[in-house]
Amino acid sequence: MKLTALLLACALSAADAEQDQVPNPQQISVALGHLYRRFLHTVDPHQLELQDALDMHYSNGMMAGPPHSSTVKVMFEGEERDTFSYITSLVNPGQKSISDDGPWVKQDACDILITHHHGGPMKIHMITPTGIHKEVIVGDPLDEKDAKLIALVPKGVYFIPESLSEERANFHSYISVPAWKQSGSQHFNNHDMEEKFPDFAEMFHDLEKPGVRHRHEHDDRHSARDSHGHDDHGHDDHGHDDHRGGRWKQMMRSHRHH
Repeated sequence: MKLTALLLACALSAADAEQDQVPNPQQISVALGHLYRRFLHTVDPHQLELQDALDMHYSNGMMAGPPHSSTVKVMFEGEERDTFSYITSLVNPGQKSISDDGPWVKQDACDILITHHHGGPMKIHMITPTGIHKEVIVGDPLDEKDAKLIALVPKGVYFIPESLSEERANFHSYISVPAWKQSGSQHFNNHDMEEKFPDFAEMFHDLEKPGVRHRHEHDDRHSARDSHGHDDHGHDDHGHDDHRGGRWKQMMRSHRHH
């Protein structure tokens, strides 16, 4: 937030001071882009190299590379769709959102695989429509205990990434099966989510706060119960509490059968 405010102030200052004109949104966007690159060149030149190599730019509210879709078609729920699509993206240190449209996303038209490529760990929060919360740490298992290289977000599930690193961005891809469908995507802010799932109010408030919540600060208070007040989380084989309760597994089995 402070960085954004600083960059915006610099962008406004960079406008032609001799003309009594307010810079338009395109001018501000270009200036912010240049300032952001200069900032990265100073603090993390390796991240800038990766962004350039992957052709990543800030567009439509998020940092992402060009989208790619399969040329193979498949019938899905009575509609011909591209088999899959993918896009590279990154979560900056301290970031707790996917895009500016709203930190939480629900995609009703496809499953999403989030695959780790490089950088620091991030936590993927997921909430089913019935109020079951699950979280998966996505990152390098060699660097971060219990991290997974891939997380699956079934269609119809709300999700949000949360950076767990103060220094390293997380480079990853979103692979949608079948291909991403914009009309099936909805965005929600934390206030919207609190109204839907009041039992997780403390988690939504935490996600509003700036800064990184470290791994050891994670506890069960956000997920020990579903929205109906039932204890519904479990542990995986590595001892990491990823909140896979019986009903989450049931939902996943039902989803696979469909």
